[in-house]
Amino acid sequence: MSVEFESVIADGVIYPAVTDDDGVLWIDDEGDFEVVVDHAVVDGVIYEAHVDEDGRLLIYLDED
Repeated sequence: MSVEFESVIADGVIYPAVTDDDGVLWIDDEGDFEVVVDHAVVDGVIYEAHVDEDGRLLIYLDED
C-alpha cells in the first residue's frame, strides 16, 4: 500500500508533510527541531502512528 501524506501530528501540533517519489516522508517546517510523530493525516483522516527503531512510520489504519 502506498500512502500520500498531507500532514503529521506531534504533541498536538500539525506539521505539513509530503511523501516524495521514493516514499520518504518530509516535514515542511523552517525550524531545526526533532519531531516525535504520534498521529498521521491521510486523506483527511487522523490515524494513530509512530516511528519504529528503524525509522519506519507505522500507521494504525482502521479496519472498518
